[in-house]
Amino acid sequence: MQQRMLDPRLSLAFDLYDPCDLAADIGTDHAHLPAALLQRGRCRHMILTDISKSALENARMEMIRLHLTNRVSLRLGDGLIPVSEECGVISIMGMGGRTIRDILLSGKDRLKKASLILSAHTDWHLIRAAIHEIGYHLDREEPCFSAGRYYLVLRARPGQKAMTDQEIRLGGPLFHSESEVLVPFLHRRKEVLEERLRGISFASSPDQSELLLLKSDLNFYKNYLSTRES
Repeated sequence: MQQRMLDPRLSLAFDLYDPCDLAADIGTDHAHLPAALLQRGRCRHMILTDISKSALENARMEMIRLHLTNRVSLRLGDGLIPVSEECGVISIMGMGGRTIRDILLSGKDRLKKASLILSAHTDWHLIRAAIHEIGYHLDREEPCFSAGRYYLVLRARPGQKAMTDQEIRLGGPLFHSESEVLVPFLHRRKEVLEERLRGISFASSPDQSELLLLKSDLNFYKNYLSTRES
């Protein structure tokens, strides 16, 4: 049987997945991650959901091609609505941060203490805040570089832990990552803040509180990177 190969972002998500009897992949699209999880024995069975009929058909064809149809349940629906079973892990990837936040907040009663694997294109701070709000905490935040872009993959566990405003904005476990991508990832994040700071500084009436916050975050990045690179 042909093994499903994964790009760096999905490979990282795979590595963060706990072995389990049942998992769910929300917004599965082509189902590349579930295929690898099933083929390599990380998960015995999976629920694959998508809001799009065509995307779910992509997943179905992938499962047929890889002879995995007897180990999956394909379900059409929005967010966590199609999931009623207790899963060991639930992954939500490839969406914007606002969408993932909304899925978590509206579907929190369906999580049933599953571990969460999350990866958004934008607005990671919204996901961190939502994780805290639903009574979870982050235990891993790992950066990667794939197809010319930096990504962040988060893993959350049940049980709320205190988070500072800075940890919500910039990350907590991220700064304990041992990834070789961490330093270039943080340099890129620093560049993004510098660009934002320049934009606000040139505004006719800049928001002084936002200026102070950006300068504080930039100083944190500079100090952390100076320590890591010394």
